[in-house]
Amino acid sequence: MSVKELAESQYEALLYSRAVRLLRCAPDAWDLVQDTFEHALRGYDSFQPGSNMRVWLMTIMQHLFIDRCRKRAREPWVEPIDDDIVATVEPEASNKPEWATISDQHVADALEELESPFREVYKLRLLDKCSYDEIALRLLIPRSTVGTRLMRARKKLRQTLLRRASTPPRAAAAAFRASAA
Repeated sequence: MSVKELAESQYEALLYSRAVRLLRCAPDAWDLVQDTFEHALRGYDSFQPGSNMRVWLMTIMQHLFIDRCRKRAREPWVEPIDDDIVATVEPEASNKPEWATISDQHVADALEELESPFREVYKLRLLDKCSYDEIALRLLIPRSTVGTRLMRARKKLRQTLLRRASTPPRAAAAAFRASAA
């Protein structure tokens, strides 16, 4: 079968009706039919004479349809946004998470409050970038103890920082004055 015969064959109507059922859109269906014929013509050498041409073309179409579906699934879905809506929406300042107000100085202060074994392990791991094995050698403790102390240091540090973040500044200053007296 020649290229012209394939394009003008009875298969065009059959493929089109199948493509409309798959895609539910006439223009997209015509694109799928044209892509099917293009792939069939490129791979015509692989068609075995005596085989069912209809089944071969339908298989090509099915594979192309699946490829298109997979491609669309990988593409991010974008919904157009009206400019008026974007301009009127403002984030609320009161919805900030508690940790958003924590500074580096707060972390340093909280770190000084940790008990010495936890503070040493934490500083060696996060500030000096030492491995668990190096910390264990420096402090002369088992490697498993390094992990335990590091975990507990993080937990205590988190608790201290969140406690400070949730305490109003005046109350924190009063508590500091009371502890200093």
